[in-house]
Amino acid sequence: MKIKILTLLFLLFPAACQKNNEALILKMSFDFGEVTFEGNQGTINAPENTDLKKLIPTIEISKGAVIYPPSKAITDFTDPVDYTVTSEDKENINYYTVSVLLPLVKFTVYDCTNRSAENPTAELAPDAKIMIYKDVSGKKELIEELTTDENGEALLYGSRKVVYYFLANRDGAVNVINGYIVNGIFKSQEDIDMSPQQEQPSQIGDLKFMDVNQDGLVNEDDKVDYVRIWGIPENGIKKITVYLAKE
Repeated sequence: MKIKILTLLFLLFPAACQKNNEALILKMSFDFGEVTFEGNQGTINAPENTDLKKLIPTIEISKGAVIYPPSKAITDFTDPVDYTVTSEDKENINYYTVSVLLPLVKFTVYDCTNRSAENPTAELAPDAKIMIYKDVSGKKELIEELTTDENGEALLYGSRKVVYYFLANRDGAVNVINGYIVNGIFKSQEDIDMSPQQEQPSQIGDLKFMDVNQDGLVNEDDKVDYVRIWGIPENGIKKITVYLAKE
């Protein structure tokens, strides 16, 4: 009987002493969400005004492995952070890079469809679609579609080095009509007098179109196919007001 017990212990002993050789990040999260990994690159979108210098990630890794920087350590994510995971048996090491992104642009969308001379105002536009484009080989490629929230707002995340373009719509109302960018509603005669001259004589309640080249006139030279997003700051967020209307 003793021989059988000793034999069993002998067989189990190597398995009990065998150490895990995996070196993986299984899950990583912040109080505002979970990091998405593609291979060894992780990204997460942070809310506006998040202090990237003092974030505390919670990280789950392979059994027995060690990670540096460690889980639940206050970490500066102003730039992407590199993580090193070493397996329990010290045989494997994996390297990860995690980026926490702040929004580049905050859109606020209004719908001018129900305007009138008596009520020359636009309404906030929840559930509006904002299509984001960038140049790819000289052509505009759709890269993302945003949907505005109950306040008519949507946030764009991405790279500050990329030039972005957009178009917006909701229930047939669009922000570019026949090439002209809708820029609000004329609310008074003073508003008409102080604005760039439109192609057609303007009245209170009429749509206002954007003078893209800022020459004081709205004409063929101001037509666009897409609205370019200008002046994204190196730090902070650019705020863009978008107006929708029907022809």
